[in-house]
Parts: sequence; structure tokens; C-alpha cells
Amino acid sequence: MIVRRATQSDLAALAVLFDEYRQFYGALTALEQSHAFLQQRFNNQESVIFIHLKDDTITGFVLLYLGFSSVSCANYYILDDVYVSPNYRRQGAARQLIDTAMLFAQHQGALRLSLHTQKSNLQSQHLYESMGFVADHEFQTYHCFLQ
Repeated sequence: MIVRRATQSDLAALAVLFDEYRQFYGALTALEQSHAFLQQRFNNQESVIFIHLKDDTITGFVLLYLGFSSVSCANYYILDDVYVSPNYRRQGAARQLIDTAMLFAQHQGALRLSLHTQKSNLQSQHLYESMGFVADHEFQTYHCFLQ
């Protein structure tokens, strides 16, 4: 099993897994929309995507976005999505993907790697904490939905 940065040639297979990920969180299947979303991220260089492969099959991915801290005058990365296909879970793929994301962000001189997860997602929280992520008890998150 290997982890590497996704390329344009991975897009078709990655879009299928990305659509599966979206369905996991309650979205309706929309393969064309998933493909177009990822294509736009590639074209605009708006994200960094690492994929986990087993026998030339993409089994998981992690998607990073660049963020900026005004107070620290520094960059950081937002780990927005991490997903492993159900057939490949509990084999270390998520840990490998997150390790790669951490090393990448560190190599880029980022201040931190940040993520959000559902309060009910205790399994993922345990993984994140075991990898050195610290829960934020100081700030409350708010959203203003525009659509």
C-alpha cells in the first residue's frame, strides 16, 4: 500500500471515490458534479490531494486546503476530507494518509494542520488524538449558510 499525491490522470477514479465519500455524509450521488469539483480544484491549484493505493486501486484520499492565520502571519493547511473505502478500513490507510498530509504541511513550513469532525465520530477523534491532534476547547465554530 502506498500514498502519493494525486495527479490529473487519477481524476476519473478519484471522482468515483469522492462521490462515495459525499454519499457517506448524506449527499445524493452526483458523479459528474464530483468530477467537476475535483477538476476545478486541480485546474485552479486550490487543493492538495493525496491518494492511498492498493494494487493500483485508489482506496482512500485526503484533501487539503491552504489557510492563512492573520494573527500568526503564517500559512496552515485545513484537512477538509479524509476517506477510506469501507472494504479497506482498519488496515492503516487513514493513518498513512494523515501522516503524509502532516509531513507535507511540515515540509511546506505550515504553522499547523487543522480539521473538523463530527462530535459523534468518536473513532476518528481517537485516531486524530493518537496522531497528536489536540481538541480546541477555546473557540466555538459558527456557520452562516448562504445557499
